[in-house]
Amino acid sequence: MGITANFKDSIDETFKAFLAEVERQIIESLCRVGEEAVKLAKLIPPERGFHDQTGNLRSSIGYVVVKDGKPVNVSFGAVKGGHAGVNEGQRLALQVGSRQTDGYALVVVAGMNYAVHVESKGRDVLTSAEKYAEKQIAKELADLVTNVQNAFK
Repeated sequence: MGITANFKDSIDETFKAFLAEVERQIIESLCRVGEEAVKLAKLIPPERGFHDQTGNLRSSIGYVVVKDGKPVNVSFGAVKGGHAGVNEGQRLALQVGSRQTDGYALVVVAGMNYAVHVESKGRDVLTSAEKYAEKQIAKELADLVTNVQNAFK
């Protein structure tokens, strides 16, 4: 006579739910940093940044979050009717993101081909937003690691 207990299914389900929650938090963190970086870039005053003529350059600033090369969130918005900028930004961000075939990535871009030229003239199109995003991602992921560690204590 004996008693048999089957905990495997319960443990598997709990572990899968835990991993799904970690994934959700990673994606949420990357999206939050992406939103903040794009907001920062779009609010750079013309004295430091650039003057909108067509709205395309500012509209091409946006982000994509990818998992294993597949987009999970894409965020671009037209400014001053700059729909060509939105299209170029999305195209570039998805192209760069598709190269990230393993894991998660945040890709923030200024998609118009002349963005580099504007920056080479000493103007800030995306540089300050990029520096901000790098610091913020490190902080967000460190917080996530701490939360995961605390969950196992």
